[in-house]
Amino acid sequence: MVRNSKQRSLLALVLGLLLLVSFLLSVGSGSVHIRLPEIAAILRGAATPNAAVFTQIRLPRVSLSLLAGINLALAGLLLQTVLKNPLADPGIMGINAGAAFGATLIMLLWPAATAAVPLVAFLGGMAAFLLIVGFSWRRNLSPVVLILAGVAVNTVISGGQSVLTTLFSDRLQGVVTWLNGDLSGKTWGQCGLLLVYGVPAYLTVLLLSRQLNVLSLNDNAVASLGLPVRRYRLMLSSVAVYLAAITVAQVGLIGFVGLIVPHIARLLVGGNHRCLLPFTVLLGAVVVSFGDTLARTIVAPVELPVGTIMAIFGGPFFLFLLIRRKGGTV
Repeated sequence: MVRNSKQRSLLALVLGLLLLVSFLLSVGSGSVHIRLPEIAAILRGAATPNAAVFTQIRLPRVSLSLLAGINLALAGLLLQTVLKNPLADPGIMGINAGAAFGATLIMLLWPAATAAVPLVAFLGGMAAFLLIVGFSWRRNLSPVVLILAGVAVNTVISGGQSVLTTLFSDRLQGVVTWLNGDLSGKTWGQCGLLLVYGVPAYLTVLLLSRQLNVLSLNDNAVASLGLPVRRYRLMLSSVAVYLAAITVAQVGLIGFVGLIVPHIARLLVGGNHRCLLPFTVLLGAVVVSFGDTLARTIVAPVELPVGTIMAIFGGPFFLFLLIRRKGGTV
């Protein structure tokens, strides 16, 4: 773990370079390989053979992967801080499933109302979150009970999702691929929409970053400071659900990002949210960008959903955390 500002600056530089490498790999990789000299020429405005592929297909996709990584990583960090549960994650806790159910409902039953998808996804994610918290409230939001409640709610929602897709199988089209976390065929319009929806959440997190440090303390210490804990917990939880929901609405289910990234960031820079927030943002962008590049190249020319790649790597990481905590008990 870095211990001073000089080391943090060096680490930030390394992560920035890693993000640049991830970006260049991602925009260059795929069914059409675009080499670095051509990328440089396109960025200078040259009309190369692959300029249209770069500007209209690759760049929107990579930009959306960066935004998705940022949103999901921030959502995981907020949930882990607010609930004081290092295993909290929008995917594990059923929030993503609730958001996906709401989005699927609109796409299958009212396809003309696609503008309402982010709102309905948020309502679905929030309903799932409130259910989980309600089940865990009498156990003082115990980490074990939260995770078990999340798994149960996730299972029920997934069952409802299966019923929905079975009943309307003739309307599925790209819904099944989207549910597995799909970044293909994305447009600049979708990137812009996700960014516009995300900016209010980013500003809220920035404004409340000091309160995040306070919420990390034990309840007695927080109470002695006179902070309205429940109000801030509700606000920050809502922001976390909102970030997860708007991301699911655009790219489908990408799990484990909110679990993995905050843990790695804490190992690197510690628990001070003034440092933790920007490093979580950087790492989230890097992880999803690399995951998407791997999804496109690992079994080329076949393209895997990025959600599948994240599940393959995130599942073992989750088991590692379970085993590591208190000698194997949660």
